[in-house]
Amino acid sequence: MFVKDSILAIDLSRDAVRVLDVRQKKSGPRVQAFATQTVEAGTNETLPDRHLRALGSLIDTHRLKSKRCVSALPTSLVISRSVAIDPSKPQSPEEQIRWTLQNCLPFDPKDLAFDFWPVGEPKPNARTRDVLVVAVQASVVQRYLQGFEKLGLTCEHLDVAPCAVASLLIRQSSFAEGTICTVAIAENTGYFAVVENKQLLFWRPFEISNAAQKYSSSGLDRVGDEISKCVSHMVGTMQLDNLSELLLFGNGAEDEKFAEYLTSRFHIPVRAPSPFDALTADSMAPEVRAAVQPNVATHFAAAVGLALQPQGVSIHG
Repeated sequence: MFVKDSILAIDLSRDAVRVLDVRQKKSGPRVQAFATQTVEAGTNETLPDRHLRALGSLIDTHRLKSKRCVSALPTSLVISRSVAIDPSKPQSPEEQIRWTLQNCLPFDPKDLAFDFWPVGEPKPNARTRDVLVVAVQASVVQRYLQGFEKLGLTCEHLDVAPCAVASLLIRQSSFAEGTICTVAIAENTGYFAVVENKQLLFWRPFEISNAAQKYSSSGLDRVGDEISKCVSHMVGTMQLDNLSELLLFGNGAEDEKFAEYLTSRFHIPVRAPSPFDALTADSMAPEVRAAVQPNVATHFAAAVGLALQPQGVSIHG
């Protein structure tokens, strides 16, 4: 028998599926179990099928009974763009976004689903307002939703990992204000994101080589160069130069050499907090808290963020 007040928080990372089994209580979420399943190698085109096979195996192996879920799509299948919306135009914001995106999509614009939200404060006397757009193929979304259904799951909300991590950060008082940068690295991909005053302002995915995973000099420089591009964009386009902290999650987060390199290059404090620190002492079953090692915990940032989110919004499109 399944548990009615429980939900699975599922992070569909490129290299693994990570799941939290969360009991929803009046006092907040309580993590009952956590699990990881490696995703077999393959191309982006086959990623949904590989994710769903891994998720099915994980559910069977760990005998998870929850039938509801929230999930974060892999960043490799999602596009993010900053778009200027002009309220004076006769076209709706959705129509303006579609028109802007159709020239940069790697797929048929007819197969588009997207969500968007305003970023930053409106500029005085400006005709336009900047919004951050997250776009994905609608058919890919349907593949995931149909796959969840075949596994007996009802998906209540789809998100992307940077948004989920932003939800994690704003639940911790130490991160509630100021401009926080995050870097999350998986097997051969990563992303850089900026959260300011409880709002995700920007994120950019990047590819990294095997050398970066070993944290050789060239590998560190590769990650540093990607972050530099993002910082240059923030300063030049978004006028953000008051970075207060850089947080690391995923591969290498516990590596002191990596943190020292980033501290030296960007001259800001660098930390690798456990995502589970956002949860109160009674928000995790004692046996779960005891079992989560630091090198494992850092990979669950998106899953914890999903567990902390309120009920999600629908995708536009």
